[in-house]
Amino acid sequence: MKRSSKTALLLMGSAPLLLVACSRQPEVQTSEGLFTSVEACTAETMQPAMCRQAFEAAQAQADAVAPRYASLADCEAEFGEGQCATRQQAGGSFVGPLMAGFVLSQMMNARGGAMAPAPGAGPAAAAATAGNARATPAFLSNQSGWLRPQAGPGGATSLARTSLQPDRAPTVSRGGFGRSGAGRSAGG
Repeated sequence: MKRSSKTALLLMGSAPLLLVACSRQPEVQTSEGLFTSVEACTAETMQPAMCRQAFEAAQAQADAVAPRYASLADCEAEFGEGQCATRQQAGGSFVGPLMAGFVLSQMMNARGGAMAPAPGAGPAAAAATAGNARATPAFLSNQSGWLRPQAGPGGATSLARTSLQPDRAPTVSRGGFGRSGAGRSAGG
């Protein structure tokens, strides 16, 4: 037998092992919730520091991702009376909607619980928890419902409708290699 034939047989024999190894990757789970206040977030997550940090992060992003309108009347036609303001940014001003809430996304552990610091843990543990959470602003449109920023082609950000319900228990979504197989697995 030629050496190349032996190599091919060896590679073909190891392919099933590689596939099994890939399918055993841990699933990534995220929990997402739409909150209208820090208090509503705290009531659902029981993590006031994380909720406060998430609100502040979303507020800092709001001007950058908010849609811009030529006039206050145009903005209020979409978002409602009193829900728009003229804001200053980078030496200029624009008219845009006010942030009506924030979306909090948390990484979850294997058992489905939020990765939170142990009770009595120091500030470093709380900072690590904040690293497992992401926040984005949410806007409430009269015509489109709740909107959140979404990255588009070329890195542009646009607002997309979200199906999350405000101030309710966060929803959990799964991802990773196990996602496609999970839908086809048989119960046991």
